[in-house]
Amino acid sequence: MSLLAPTYAIIKARGLCSMSKLPRVKGDRLVSALRKEGWYVDRTRGSHVIMRHEGKPGTKIIVPVHGKPVKPGTLSNILKKAELSAEEIKGLL
Repeated sequence: MSLLAPTYAIIKARGLCSMSKLPRVKGDRLVSALRKEGWYVDRTRGSHVIMRHEGKPGTKIIVPVHGKPVKPGTLSNILKKAELSAEEIKGLL
């Protein structure tokens, strides 16, 4: 048993941990969800869609549209740039 397990259980029980599982989502569905939040497709390069937002100048999100689910680390970075939580993206899907 890990030494961190009891500590994590206490943190989770107190509601201090807001870790939620990222959804498994393909790139095309992620692009559709981001459009609902005001992101628009700026351009496409190969199988990558570059998205921008009017309210966030200088910020761009690159979404891979490869026909398979976006990897968790990539999805996490996309959500950080879009300033969305896992729960919010689940609601948009």
